[in-house]
Amino acid sequence: MRLPYLLFILLNIYTTFSGLSQSTNLYLEIKGSSTLQTEVIDSLGYQKTFSEYNALTATIDSIKKKLSDVGYVDLTETERLQLNDSLYISKLDLGSHYKKLSLLIAQNKNLTAYLESLGTVPKKDTIVIETAFAKAFLESLSAKASENGKPFTSFQIQNIQKTDNYTLSGLLKITEDTTRYINKIVIQDYKEIPQGFLKYYAGFKTGIPFNQNELLSKSEALNNLPFITIKKNPEILFTNDSTTVYVYASRKPNNRFDGFIGFATDEETNRLRLDGYLDLILTNNLNYGEQLTLNYKSDGDDQQQLNVKATLPYIFKSPLGLELQLALFRRDSTFSETSQQASVFYQLTQRAKVGIGYKNKRSDDLQDDIITDNTVLDYTQNRISGNFNYSILSDDILFPQKTFFNLLVEAGNRSSESADERQFSLDANAGHILKLNANNQIYLGNRTQVLFSDSFLTNELFRFGGIISIRGFDENSIFANLQSTLNTEYRYLLSPSLYVHSIIDAGYFENDLLNQRSRLFSFGFGAGLLTKSGVFKINIANGRNEDQEFLFANTRIHLRLEARF
Repeated sequence: MRLPYLLFILLNIYTTFSGLSQSTNLYLEIKGSSTLQTEVIDSLGYQKTFSEYNALTATIDSIKKKLSDVGYVDLTETERLQLNDSLYISKLDLGSHYKKLSLLIAQNKNLTAYLESLGTVPKKDTIVIETAFAKAFLESLSAKASENGKPFTSFQIQNIQKTDNYTLSGLLKITEDTTRYINKIVIQDYKEIPQGFLKYYAGFKTGIPFNQNELLSKSEALNNLPFITIKKNPEILFTNDSTTVYVYASRKPNNRFDGFIGFATDEETNRLRLDGYLDLILTNNLNYGEQLTLNYKSDGDDQQQLNVKATLPYIFKSPLGLELQLALFRRDSTFSETSQQASVFYQLTQRAKVGIGYKNKRSDDLQDDIITDNTVLDYTQNRISGNFNYSILSDDILFPQKTFFNLLVEAGNRSSESADERQFSLDANAGHILKLNANNQIYLGNRTQVLFSDSFLTNELFRFGGIISIRGFDENSIFANLQSTLNTEYRYLLSPSLYVHSIIDAGYFENDLLNQRSRLFSFGFGAGLLTKSGVFKINIANGRNEDQEFLFANTRIHLRLEARF
């Protein structure tokens, strides 16, 4: 019995030490024949710790290849030493460094065209490049060929010889491929993807030359749409006579509910007053890319506003789209407004579109007959409009729009009991996020509105103020025939789902009815938090005009929730 027991113990001891020996790391040092050569080798960077000898050998071969590529074509490994069980030293003699590579250009018009597209013009059918950049130079030529629909075109340097102690010479040749065109586009997963967005917005079309970089750009454009998610980069299947692109897209719900509650002090009663706001956006529920917007706003001053807008893009699978809008507004017992608008827009590019439309607006004076105020009158308005929209989207849920610029120009007639007027108006709205680094960014936004007319009515003036114009003021509390507001925020991202920001707003407006000119200022701070329900925002701002001292009663607290479902 003792012998089997002894054998069992010896076997365990052998297994333990065998495992230890196998787990021992191997270390590598590669040295040159001089200190300068060693510095050149170290500048390339290489792995120095290994678990097996084959990987160590592969690293030595890789370094030798890199050195040869940058011009050390005479290098030799003079010695490879094993100093102990784990340390290996490889000694290299780099020899002369051939810094220049003179290339004779093969007689080929397309090859010359590719060189010229990179800004390299052959002189006497020869070009001279840095040897260290030869590999990158060939890759640039291949990329240029791929952009022209020839992904399998290759470039080679052949017959490399030594010209002198510092220069190599060779022959640059091209092996051309036929131009590849996209013959078929296959959508994986989201089969009902809106074809208008696929074709006209992102630019996925058949019959165009294959370009890998453009495909990636088109895929990113789709991914930036709020209702589409791209799961991975497009894949391409090449056959002898066709090229098929596979796009991996999935549908992303993007209905949005946006609302806030505002707190302010009533100046007459000194009681707390609540303001309300609702913004409901239903997007792509019919897999058409359509959008239905319902906006309702009400405050404690008996001001009510309702806007309903339907946007139908790419009707009849064309670049044309249709937009219909109905707007209702009532201000206490002073006046009410009803307007209908229809417009047709054309998608110029992925980011820009233009449109033309027609707008009809009617306003009714709700004042008692005893009250006489000739600045509020019944009127009807008919206008032709033109608009331009530019937008850069982002897949960041906190800040889904990086840049936007909207311009609306309207011209038409206003008819009232006093007179008929020819009018012209301009509305420009722009914003941009300037990213300083991963955690710091600055937001700048401006809206400018101007109404040109020989006379004005109170119930046709622009109305602004509040969380979406100039913060720290009541919603739609300021009337003007000219107004311009600047919104600024410095944002600091504490985490991918939480940020804080400053509020510094400024504005200027003119009201010719009251002969009023005034500058407005607003200061405060805010925060945004991504929750399971959506993006929750809080803004605290104090607004005042240029002649007014700071009053705490002018502070407005706005709570806002953007819930997506």
